[in-house]
Amino acid sequence: MQMATSTRKDMNTSLPEIIGHLNLLLGEDLGADEDQDVRDLLRKGYRLLDLQNRPTAETPSFGVFIYLRDAADVTRRLLWIYTQRHGLGAP
Repeated sequence: MQMATSTRKDMNTSLPEIIGHLNLLLGEDLGADEDQDVRDLLRKGYRLLDLQNRPTAETPSFGVFIYLRDAADVTRRLLWIYTQRHGLGAP
């Protein structure tokens, strides 16, 4: 998704999907007990899921885009950790 070509409708459509994937990964065993970097990512993920931090109808499009970018980045990084811990192929 690119800011210059994405509509607010596109971003609003993507939001529940990204949040859903992030929520699922936060419930997995990712080795947070042994790894400070994983704990930091989990903290970022939980902060993004907090309803007070999510975009609303009043949030400017740029703010929604930044939120989606951050949520997608954390989700991608957690997915990579998940695949490595469970011996799966690269996502």
